[in-house]
Parts: sequence; C-alpha cells; structure tokens
Amino acid sequence: MDRIFQGKNRALIGAHRGASAYCPENTMSSFNKALEQQADMLELDVQLTSDGHAVVFHDFSLERTTNGTGFVSEHTLSDLKKLDAGTWFSEEFADEQIPALEEVLAWAKGKIVLSIELKQMEHLKEPLAKRVTDLIRSYQMEDQIQLMSFNHASLAEARKHSKHILTNVICSSRLADPVRYLKELQAQVLNVPINQLSPSLIEELHQARYYVHGSMSDDIGVWKTLQEWKIDAMDTNLPDVMIRERTIHHS
Repeated sequence: MDRIFQGKNRALIGAHRGASAYCPENTMSSFNKALEQQADMLELDVQLTSDGHAVVFHDFSLERTTNGTGFVSEHTLSDLKKLDAGTWFSEEFADEQIPALEEVLAWAKGKIVLSIELKQMEHLKEPLAKRVTDLIRSYQMEDQIQLMSFNHASLAEARKHSKHILTNVICSSRLADPVRYLKELQAQVLNVPINQLSPSLIEELHQARYYVHGSMSDDIGVWKTLQEWKIDAMDTNLPDVMIRERTIHHS
C-alpha cells in the first residue's frame, strides 16, 4: 500500500492540478507538462457529472475556468466535453477539454503517480468514492494512486471499496491526535500546510509509520523548510522550480 513513498530518499513533488503555472489547470496539457517537467506525482480533482461519470475539475461551478455555467454535477459528460476549458488561461489553449478520469487513468498508467482529490458534494449523496475506486481497480492502478480529500467520509467510503489504495487526509486545521485519527480512518497520509506542521509532529507520524504531505506551496522557502523537516511530499504549481531546489536526504 505504501509503495508510492516507500524507500524514497527525497521528498516527492506533486504537480498541483498539473503544471498549472504553465497550462490551464486539470487539463491534459497541464498533465503532459508536469510529466515533461519530471514531477513525481500529479494532483488532480475529481467529481461526478449528472450522468454519473467521474470528471477532472476543481471548482464545483464551471464559470472560473470554462465558458460554461452552473454546477459540474448538473451537466452530462457529453455536455461538459463541449466546453472550452483553456481560453481563460491563454488563447494558446483554446478548445482544451475537461478530461474524464478514465482518460487520465489510461494516459497515466505506468507513467506517473496520481494524487486524486475527491470533491464530494455531501448533500447530493453521490457515489463518488465507489465510482473512483471501481475505475482505479479496473485499470489495475491501486499501487499507483493515492486518494485525497477534505471530506474524510469520502476516504472512509473509499476504504470500504479498496483495502489497497493509499488514502490521504487533507486538513486545514491541527488535529488533536493525528496518529489516532489516521488509524481510525485506516488512512496512511496526513496532508496539512506548513503552519500546522512541526519537526516533532512529522517525526511522531513517521515513528507511527504514517506519511506527511505538506499541502501546496509555490514558496521555495517553505519547500526548503519542509525538506529539512523530512516531509514526504509537497504539491506545487511550479514542479520544475521545486525539483531544482530539491535536496537528497540520506537516511
């Protein structure tokens, strides 16, 4: 289950929504750029369409990054495929499509680790975790993916459908007892920003055989500090920059 992090002597860099400083976020252009820049992992967001397909999209509504309107969950996959998800970023990316998760899995298999964030609209009672775990299992990619979410019920639901996919608990505030919490959720990774971390907390989690993901930052100073603290991973919109600033930790 911990094959993604096991045996690594350096902190891993995840490309946040792809190499999203260079290409429109959560698009195949952004994912290809992340691969080209040699990111260790690719972070992307997934939610369900009205006809039950998993699509790669961050916001619950379409306005910021497409020429569409309304909630993603109100549209079918075929409707979403007609939208332009690139022009908002640059004319160079006109007609870039919203990818289906299945397209990304087929493209990524054997190439790059995926950090898939489950974007759960709780009141809709969507079967998001089951749909995503079923897809991952059908592509035989359980050892190449970690599932992440701010919605910890989604991670608990994912665990019901897969005993093997690594799960990553995203928190914006400090947990009172993170080791106990991860154990109860049957999760493997705590994911928090630097203001919720300390060297002693990271050491405590490592001693309990958990991993620590330092959220997302484009600040080189944050990245250097987290590496000194022996972080396991951090996401960034600038994977090439952070990879150049990476140090090797010999343990």
